Amino acid sequence: MRKITREIVFAFEHGITQKIDNSRTDGRSLWLFNNKIAEKNADGLWITNAGWKSKTTKERLNGLTGVRISQRRGQWYLNDIVWDGGWVRVADFNGEVEQVYNEVEFDVTCKLTGKFDTPIYSVFHTNTETALNGVEEALSREGIPSRRMESDTAGEWKPNYFVVVMPQDMEKANQILN
Repeated sequence: MRKITREIVFAFEHGITQKIDNSRTDGRSLWLFNNKIAEKNADGLWITNAGWKSKTTKERLNGLTGVRISQRRGQWYLNDIVWDGGWVRVADFNGEVEQVYNEVEFDVTCKLTGKFDTPIYSVFHTNTETALNGVEEALSREGIPSRRMESDTAGEWKPNYFVVVMPQDMEKANQILN
């Protein structure tokens, strides 16, 4: 397994936001070349090849716990079961109990400020979602888990995007970002 796969999968499986070369994760989803290839939620781990039967896609997916993709005569197999590459829950392809990842519990309580809700533990705000990437990377380097949020603006304002941290990480996150 390549180093990039090992590191990005570790971040994904541990709920850490990270971007490495052509792969990124927000700790809940995993992207390769801006194609979402994995997602974890209350139902477990879901994967897809996003229409790309490439060696890189196969390698990233094979790095995930419980995923074993092989190929015979051009046909992909997920845990020895024929798979077309579409979204599937991994637990449905392995006959065993799906590993449930421990999600970091963020307090996403909001307060109304003016015309939009502001998360109480927000450490960064912007109207451009891509501006969150650098903030999340800086926090991740310091071991601070974060989560993206979008406020409800009821169509009156531009979307408002926030980076939220755990209450105990507020002070350290603000020092890093200021």
